[in-house]
Amino acid sequence: MKAQVYQFREGLRLVHLERKSTRAVAIGILTGAGSENETAKNNGVSHFLEHMFFKGTKTRSSLDIVKEIDALGAQINAFTSKTSTCFYTFSIDEDSEKCAEILSDILFNSVFDKEELERERKVVLEEISMSDDDNADVSQETAATLYYGDNALARPILGTRETVGSLTREDLLGYIEENYCAQNTVIAVVGNITQSRARKLVEKYFEGRFRSIPDRVWKDLPHQTEGGTKKIFKPIEQANITMLFPSVSMTDENYLAVNAGGYVFGGGMSSRLFSEVREKHGLAYSVYSYNSCCANNGYAGVYIGTNTKSALHAVEIVAEIIADVRKNGFTEEEFRRSVQQAKAAYILGQDSNGAMMRYYAKWLLMTDSLNDFDELIFRLENMKYDDFNNIYMKEFDACKASLAYVGKETDADLYGAIKKQTEE
Repeated sequence: MKAQVYQFREGLRLVHLERKSTRAVAIGILTGAGSENETAKNNGVSHFLEHMFFKGTKTRSSLDIVKEIDALGAQINAFTSKTSTCFYTFSIDEDSEKCAEILSDILFNSVFDKEELERERKVVLEEISMSDDDNADVSQETAATLYYGDNALARPILGTRETVGSLTREDLLGYIEENYCAQNTVIAVVGNITQSRARKLVEKYFEGRFRSIPDRVWKDLPHQTEGGTKKIFKPIEQANITMLFPSVSMTDENYLAVNAGGYVFGGGMSSRLFSEVREKHGLAYSVYSYNSCCANNGYAGVYIGTNTKSALHAVEIVAEIIADVRKNGFTEEEFRRSVQQAKAAYILGQDSNGAMMRYYAKWLLMTDSLNDFDELIFRLENMKYDDFNNIYMKEFDACKASLAYVGKETDADLYGAIKKQTEE
């Protein structure tokens, strides 16, 4: 059965997939309010709000919310990204309405008590400290900031100690008023629930309760990166290196091929990055590539966890791998393997109601369309080897690379090493 989309009168959208093979239901509310929608002054407000929505409503305390969910044996949680915030529940099918009611209550009846706000501010500040101690995360966030420059996507999801420390209750309420609207909200319901039942739940608990702002512009603005490099010196043992390169957006016609190629480039133990940097040369415990794609932007990333003395050598090997891919492409065996890995990932991902809920909600919110799984598999299986390589010969343009280093002090020219591959 295929996922179905229904748009309500004021712009709120429901995406629903009935799955009779399960007794579970996942409900997710995804709204386009992430760190890219913030300003330099209120950076971190999207994530702070994610926390505060769970801190009490007009009829429930924060403890009441979790006790009611626990009594059902269900789960409730949320997450914030650069482009959106998601609130969701997982439950057995017979409790789906109760979960929808609780989600509605926290979204529309939260009181944002000032004492709770000050208490939760401390929690978020501790989360920022925890992130600052994760040097791989610092490396990747710094590289993303370099990559996006003055684009709003450069803002960190957690915000800074300064911005989070200054946020007021009025700031939170004002942000909701400006950003939580029907036109940029998708509700995804996946599991053992009919479409008519899902629609009734949305109509009862959500429709007409979001503001309608038809002209609100909220999707990420296209960005042409200039790249750059930054070193952050810390007295730590591991050197953390992140390199980012311009790549495709979610709406790009080459998205599927680039996503598939990531598996053989740096997505697994048989990938080129892993086999060369770790297995052949023993330079890193952790080395991998990843893609980050938004509606109108995207980059390909490479992360290396090594040591300061080996950092330059490791970057040089990555540069050589990139140069070879751009010049010669992948082998036919790698091509077949990438298609099979991507195919398996899509199919195995369908086993989880939660994964399907997040997938459909994100694609509908970001692209205003849905990817049919059968169509995806068909396109993968009919991808041509030469077309695949032609796409990858244009990836990893080091002329506009961003590179961030976090580790002991070093004067090694890591940025020069990765940019050199473009010149040769």
